[in-house]
Amino acid sequence: MTTATKRKKLHELIDTVNDSQVKEIYSFAEREIIHYEADSLSKLQKIEIMKQASTDPLFLDDMNEILEDFRAIDSENI
Repeated sequence: MTTATKRKKLHELIDTVNDSQVKEIYSFAEREIIHYEADSLSKLQKIEIMKQASTDPLFLDDMNEILEDFRAIDSENI
């Protein structure tokens, strides 16, 4: 089967399945989608996104929550 045929079949599938099936298909492919999108960004674009994240209140709240979660075990010896 050619790549063009595979693409056509995937498009047909996505166009005909219900919302929950689309969600399931997307979650299956999400890692590859994210990897592809990250690879397609230039280094400057990635730096700009990191700069934006450094001032994003929701991102900072998430980071503080993670830091707080690990603070309790930081002083433990293994």
